[in-house]
Amino acid sequence: MLYNFKIMQLYLIFACSICFTFVIGDEYLLDFPLGRVLGKTRTTITGVTLYSFQGVPFAEPPVNELRFQAPIPKEPWDGIINGTEERSYCLQMTTDNVDGDEDCLFINIFSPKDPKLNSKLPVMVYMYGGGFIEGASSDVNIGPDHLMDYDVVYVTLNYRVGPFGFFSTGDDAIPGNAGLKDQVLAMKFVNKYIQYFGGDPDKVTIFGQSAGGASVHYHVLSPQSKGLFRAAICESGSSISAWASQRNQTEISFRLVEIINPDFVNRKPSSSEVYEYLKTLPATTIDRAAHVIHKMESPSDNQIQQGFFFAPVIEHDHEDAFLTQSMYKMLQNGEFNDVKVIIGVNSEESLFYVTDEKFPNVTIAVDSDNTILVPRSLNAKESDHAAIAQKIKDFYSPYLNFTGNWRSLIKYFSDQSFARSLIKSAELQSRWADVYFYEFQYHGVLGGFTNDPVIGFSDDCRHGEETSYILRRNYGGLNTTDLSKYPEIDQTVQKRIIRMWTDFAKYLNPTPEPIDLLQNITWPTVKPNDFQYLAIGAWLEVRKNPKEDMYRFWEQIFSSYGTEPFTSY
Repeated sequence: MLYNFKIMQLYLIFACSICFTFVIGDEYLLDFPLGRVLGKTRTTITGVTLYSFQGVPFAEPPVNELRFQAPIPKEPWDGIINGTEERSYCLQMTTDNVDGDEDCLFINIFSPKDPKLNSKLPVMVYMYGGGFIEGASSDVNIGPDHLMDYDVVYVTLNYRVGPFGFFSTGDDAIPGNAGLKDQVLAMKFVNKYIQYFGGDPDKVTIFGQSAGGASVHYHVLSPQSKGLFRAAICESGSSISAWASQRNQTEISFRLVEIINPDFVNRKPSSSEVYEYLKTLPATTIDRAAHVIHKMESPSDNQIQQGFFFAPVIEHDHEDAFLTQSMYKMLQNGEFNDVKVIIGVNSEESLFYVTDEKFPNVTIAVDSDNTILVPRSLNAKESDHAAIAQKIKDFYSPYLNFTGNWRSLIKYFSDQSFARSLIKSAELQSRWADVYFYEFQYHGVLGGFTNDPVIGFSDDCRHGEETSYILRRNYGGLNTTDLSKYPEIDQTVQKRIIRMWTDFAKYLNPTPEPIDLLQNITWPTVKPNDFQYLAIGAWLEVRKNPKEDMYRFWEQIFSSYGTEPFTSY
């Protein structure tokens, strides 16, 4: 499904193969205001000297009194921090065994220039996906190498996921959104210290995929993030995506407490009691209780359709709140940070269901009860659910049940979980700011999923495929270190998308001038009454109105049956 972190479990298997793809260089000692950090250099396969500093702490360990709370900046340290290898990643509630560590707030910085040269390169800060319930900034999955050819400083960071990042009691005890606040603090670290690593703090672009893309979009909205970046790239994720927020977080959080201590079922503890109790527990106890909740997922409570069990929330009004009002309303009213944005979708995001062993049960459940298809974000009257469900069924699969028509249900999930909200985000933002929209359509070997069963989707691109054209990846048999081993057209698509992404970071425009590589096209911004976008396939093509029939159908559903204010769309 959406989750990206499973690949981390393959790290040890492929670590040795990584060793033979680079020329190892020397250790590199760097002084900056927080202290000393020992980095290293190596030579990439294209001959670039890469300066890396990994596992640099940007916050005090979020343990004890800081569990579930906003992070606090790292104090200056004595001695030397070892930045020659990755440090621990955050606890992963989705794995069957305990995986990760509560002390996990580290940042990784990679530069193609000697930091002592004071090069002031544009900075690209990446936020990983994983549905806000798993994920890590592993070099195995999101490596820096290809970006080093384009003279940018690349930064990755860990942020808390699952209950440690998104537990909320809905009040001052545990307000929620600690994971997003981790990201804010990491961006403040970049703003304050990236100059010492060769980056320009005035030229920061944040980008991410899936929950990382949604995180980036949240920072476009949040007052806490104002002034920390000037451009944003949201790949397959928006703050108004159906899965990207949780409207029942307090209920889910208290359910976790009751799993740990059944005595709380009847006692109904206060928020402060819950916080005091949970602070005393081993982190692994909380992590395993969250795993129990994760396993409770059912077709009628599908996280990727209705909201991940631990996800961002709209906080109550308080001084350190990340967000206190509807994301949809903020987009409508232009109440967001003045930054340039690229946002987009892959042609068939939910194609991952083809390999999901649970999907046959999902199709059966939907055929038994079509009201599962009705989005909660619609806020529709209960009495209208049957009529809405019938309209959805008629639009996606009028003559067949979904059990015999997987393609149609997968298309529904692609639209419900991704395409609809991403198009709406671009449409709303375009009234106030420059927005570039894309649809990634190229299904190549480099994407990593050409061995999936086809069932009529041979030319469609699933969730996450575009990432392999931007970042170096080495997992599950996919090793994109040496791009020359891939088909020539894959290499061309890779050069195009990474050139547009890095030009956007440099010039705030993905096509600042006509060049042959990009077919001399100019990527237009979205206008309120003229929705142009870039189709990124084997060829680049400027088109109008992405997924037009689908989008107009859902516009009619929301206008006829929806009740504002919407949170997601």
